[in-house]
Amino acid sequence: PAMARKWKQINKFVEVFAHAVGRSSLADAPTLRVVDFGAGKAYLSFAVHDWLTHGQQRQAQVVGVELRPDLVAQGQQTVAQLGLQGMAIVQGDVREWPAGRMDVMIALHACDTATDHAIHLGVKAGAQIILCSPCCHKQLRPQLLSPHPLRSVFQHGIHAEQQAEMVTDSLRALLLQAQGYDTQVFEFVSLEHTAKNKMILAVKRATAASPAAALEQVAELKRFFGIREQALETLLLA
Repeated sequence: PAMARKWKQINKFVEVFAHAVGRSSLADAPTLRVVDFGAGKAYLSFAVHDWLTHGQQRQAQVVGVELRPDLVAQGQQTVAQLGLQGMAIVQGDVREWPAGRMDVMIALHACDTATDHAIHLGVKAGAQIILCSPCCHKQLRPQLLSPHPLRSVFQHGIHAEQQAEMVTDSLRALLLQAQGYDTQVFEFVSLEHTAKNKMILAVKRATAASPAAALEQVAELKRFFGIREQALETLLLA
């Protein structure tokens, strides 16, 4: 019973993941390579591996990447006990991870700009699907202006926090669109299960389109709110 909320989150995530695979270029791929950054206890990594291997009869190569050595050891022990093929839990930091091939990049609750590093890595590695549940939107908040007549709205701390979250994830979505992805931002579970319930889902488009419109919207948002720097944009321009 204590894990009921986590169970619901993971099952909903796998549902979203399955739908994304079905409408991507990976729909009929016999093998999928998935990298899950900030895997924690790797509940999601194991669930994705199980869905691909047993639910879809595909060859799965799922890597859960986690910084904390105790959780890595715990995950590795579970993999060994179950004798899972194509499943690995390794220690690593998304900010230093090499951009090898991956079909799907997952990052749940990566704090602040770690989400930007994960998205950038997914783009660089040619991921067809990028799934993120962002957390701790700290970078933009001290930069944001509250242009009149919004000043009275964002004088309240909770509104300023929500503003930073909305603007940050809107910029991420636009930058992903400019990189050739169809992008959605939505709640994937209700707030009763977790406060970190927002998801950015990006699926690579089959045909390329001009990035100009999305980049112009990025520029407009930055001008309006006085944003000097946003991590994902900086990484993509490097």
